[in-house]
Amino acid sequence: MGKSYNWHKLANTAWFYTKVFFAVLTLCVVTYAYGTYNPNKSAIAKVNAELDLFYMQKIEEMGLKEPEFTYNNDIQFVRAMHKCINYINFSLPKDKRVPYEMIIGQAALESGWGNSRFAVEANNLFGIRTWSKDTPHLLPHGITKWPGWGVRAFASKCDSVKEYVRLLNNHNAYKDFRVLRQKMLDKNLQLDSFQLIKTLDKFSTTADYDKRVIRMIKKIRKLEENK
Repeated sequence: MGKSYNWHKLANTAWFYTKVFFAVLTLCVVTYAYGTYNPNKSAIAKVNAELDLFYMQKIEEMGLKEPEFTYNNDIQFVRAMHKCINYINFSLPKDKRVPYEMIIGQAALESGWGNSRFAVEANNLFGIRTWSKDTPHLLPHGITKWPGWGVRAFASKCDSVKEYVRLLNNHNAYKDFRVLRQKMLDKNLQLDSFQLIKTLDKFSTTADYDKRVIRMIKKIRKLEENK
């Protein structure tokens, strides 16, 4: 009777640990599978950041030169903008980039497709100002005395695009833009130019500025579709 009892006890104990083993094994398999197909977001962000840094260093080592910015019509202006933005993005991590359509839409609107006086004479595609006399600049027609500001002059049109991107990434006036952009990136959403442009209410004093840029973006889309 004692031997039979010990045998049953041993069998029950073995069966218990067998179930524990398979439960732990199943948990490990499920955890591994979940981790494989649903990796930790912070881990993904870290890997992506490291990859961005790696590629940026390699690109810098290649010594890429700023592309030429030449155009004779609207579609050529758009193509030149694309080349310039590509060049700039090579030196920026993904979370610091600005949507192509937003940049081109504002540049086309602000500079009259690159034909305004400030675009032609100062390479300024966005009407970016300076409050320092020592910074190269132009004054509006009819103004001869320093009014406290001037329209900055750049070495190239692509330089003005660089400064535009820098302002959006650093200036306190565009904090709302950065916050919304990060929310979109965190949700793995494509950056929405129509939503982001609404955060730049301090870029222009024009009341319906966002609507004007959106109309310009739609016009550029049609232009590119028919090219």
